[in-house]
Amino acid sequence: MFIHFENPQMLGWLWLVPAAAFLFRKGAKRRRRELAAFGVRRPPAFRRREAFGVCAALAFTVLALARPGWGWREVASSGGGRDLIFLLDVSRSMLADDLFPNRLECAKTAIADCLDDLDGDRVALVLFAGSAEIRCPLTTDYEFFRMTLRQASPESVSVGGTRLDEALAKVAEKLLDRRRAGRQTVFLITDGEDHAPQAGELAAARKIAEAGAQLVCIGIGDRRQGARIVVEGKEGRKTYLTHDHREVWSRLHSETLRRLAEAVPGGVYYEIGTGPLDLRPICRQIFSASGRAAAAGLLRRPKERFQWFIAAAVGVLFLTYPWRERR
Repeated sequence: MFIHFENPQMLGWLWLVPAAAFLFRKGAKRRRRELAAFGVRRPPAFRRREAFGVCAALAFTVLALARPGWGWREVASSGGGRDLIFLLDVSRSMLADDLFPNRLECAKTAIADCLDDLDGDRVALVLFAGSAEIRCPLTTDYEFFRMTLRQASPESVSVGGTRLDEALAKVAEKLLDRRRAGRQTVFLITDGEDHAPQAGELAAARKIAEAGAQLVCIGIGDRRQGARIVVEGKEGRKTYLTHDHREVWSRLHSETLRRLAEAVPGGVYYEIGTGPLDLRPICRQIFSASGRAAAAGLLRRPKERFQWFIAAAVGVLFLTYPWRERR
């Protein structure tokens, strides 16, 4: 039986179950020592049932939050059920203020606005700087995606710098599926600064092409003069990033992004520069070119069963609560 989790990242909270079991066991040992001092050799049995109930209910609750589903249901959709992967640069150069309030916040707003036009499409969010992190796997839960997007910052990625090759390679390896060739679009939103060799960039772009995905490169920032990188100084004052006592200026590297787009069949490059960033017309153009309207109809979605796990959590708490002993 195939089990699908709509929010698989919630499964990481299962560590709470062994942690709770450890705390109950530690408390039980202390309670036995205290009872032994009064000559009681055997602690009440209801304590063990209560500990088991709490741990089991906690496990069921985490599974419910992951939104498991099995079986299939058909839902009507006017959309084509595409996979849209937003690959967002969160390096410090994205804090340059040639867009208001800076490049990163402008990009986050544009991505959030783009969600309003989606219907039945899955979205994913990958943040990158010197390394790449999948912060939201492919999902139709747009509210969770928005929450993750709001939290994006240069601190979201552990390694500084900018490596476009690692970001593209991770998307190709973890999120793209050749069986969905022609239904996947990767939006690369960056100022184009890259510390990777050119050969590595092109090799990563070819992996995107091999998966049958389209690469859309969005270049933001001033291409000619560039802009200074804002950092927060003491007492919240606005200062600028310096290196060797000189202010660092960041500009848009359009040639890098144009080269990546040309390496992928059907790839396109949009140079936004310092103008208004609106992804909605770009998305509509891509959907129209790929024949989205022809694909409208019924979509297969897993039947969500999280209600069963919530009921199981409540039931096990009810059955293991020491009603009689407490009275």
